[in-house]
Amino acid sequence: MKKLLFLLCVGLAFASCKKRDKAVWDTDWQVPLVHDSLTMSNLLADSLLTVVAGNYVLDINSSLFEFKLGDFVALPDTSIENNFPMALNFTATPGSSFTSGDIEEHALNIGDAQLKRIRVKAGGIDLKVFNPIGTKTFFTVELPGVTKNGVTLSQQFIAPAGTQSNPGVAIGFVDLSGYDIDLTGQYGTSYNRIQSKLLVTSDPNGPTVNVTTSDVLKFRFSMKDVQLDYARGYFGNRLVSDTVYAQINAMNNITDGLLDVDAMTFDLTIENGLKVNGKFKIHSFKNINSSGNAVALNHPNIGTWNTINAATGSNVNNIQPSNTTLSFTPGNSNFENFIENHGAQNELSFQLQLNPWGNVSGGWDEIYDAHPLKVKLNGAFPLNIGLTDLIFQDTFALSLVNDPAKTNVKSGQIWVNAMNAFPFEGDLQLYLLDANYQEVGVVSGTSSIEASVFGSVVNGIMQKKSMVYFPVSEAICDKIGQVKYCMIKLKLNTYDGNGANTQVPIPANAFFKFKLGANLTLENHL
Repeated sequence: MKKLLFLLCVGLAFASCKKRDKAVWDTDWQVPLVHDSLTMSNLLADSLLTVVAGNYVLDINSSLFEFKLGDFVALPDTSIENNFPMALNFTATPGSSFTSGDIEEHALNIGDAQLKRIRVKAGGIDLKVFNPIGTKTFFTVELPGVTKNGVTLSQQFIAPAGTQSNPGVAIGFVDLSGYDIDLTGQYGTSYNRIQSKLLVTSDPNGPTVNVTTSDVLKFRFSMKDVQLDYARGYFGNRLVSDTVYAQINAMNNITDGLLDVDAMTFDLTIENGLKVNGKFKIHSFKNINSSGNAVALNHPNIGTWNTINAATGSNVNNIQPSNTTLSFTPGNSNFENFIENHGAQNELSFQLQLNPWGNVSGGWDEIYDAHPLKVKLNGAFPLNIGLTDLIFQDTFALSLVNDPAKTNVKSGQIWVNAMNAFPFEGDLQLYLLDANYQEVGVVSGTSSIEASVFGSVVNGIMQKKSMVYFPVSEAICDKIGQVKYCMIKLKLNTYDGNGANTQVPIPANAFFKFKLGANLTLENHL
């Protein structure tokens, strides 16, 4: 929004500039353009701001990243096929049974995890049966151990008569949402095993048919897009290494100057909602500013393993996470220097290890998807800020057209009428650039937008009025057709009431209100 205001202002002040000729006369105009206001709510979410003793405090309680069940275990899309060849040649009367109903076990590919029980959040099973016998056939597919509300999953199909080369086919789909799956096998001693059972009978009202050993009954089930909301077992001695990046683009616009903040204290907390023991290590935490300068955060626990205890609780509704907290203070870290580097690129490199001491739970690790492992940042940072010639810089496209056949702006000035309740002083310059980002001209303010500390109390808050002019010369108008970009350069300082550069708090309800306009000298053509 603020960039758009600059664009509009500069465009009106410079539009259609050209050199005078003899058949012209000049007129003067004052043009109000826009008015707007800026508060802390425009810069930060209200949920991050609190007020202490009349001044703003940045109150952070956020999750940097988290690990959920799906990050440790997932069921891949899996197709399982069971074949039941006929053992004998025989004549099948109506209602004959073709299978024994024995339970079959199928291993699931879940990596090195040894799961004994899971619950499905979403996804399902495609079921398909194949009948090579010359009569309609009834298939009952049952998956023992796959239950919902205590009822075992069972699906019946009626497959039309078929042949060996062209079997009769029936298909179905079962939504697995809410199903519990026992993966311990039919004897309850295994893991990663899903069970199936098939019962097949011929149509009791159908014809008598001949069955041979070449006839093979088949059923196939395919697990599709299965997501879990609970898993129990042993998740393995797993090591996760990663680097997460956070880009604060606004920091790239700070190109020079000093930022001074108060001594800060914050906590980095590993909140473990997994019923699994682990260890966590931060390898490095650094930021890099627009000049390429990097500052790495120092702390005794960076580079060392930190034990993470398992959560406690017996079900999803009473899980109590464990907390491992690393406290960063001025005495044990360089967090103040880290912040004052105003780095746009932030990198956190870490390792997480599950079950570093092996299967100490005896296969009773549990993970609920609703209770992840989180890495959280908590801290209250008083917004006491010192700025010394801090340069905020931004560039945007600005293309101006020169049309000598119309009334043109010969020269003029942009003006800003501001009321500032922030304790920051600002000096603004506009750099007009060509297509190669080379300077065409510079438009500078005749004075500063003064800080509120030099003003007076109005409606309970210090505020200062400033009137700043930005002259636009005829020489710049002559070159305005070359302009393709505009670079804004804002220099910020903080002062106390005596004019000394220092840290200052930002008062509650601070604002910056302004009116933007232009005084123009027009060149009129006959």
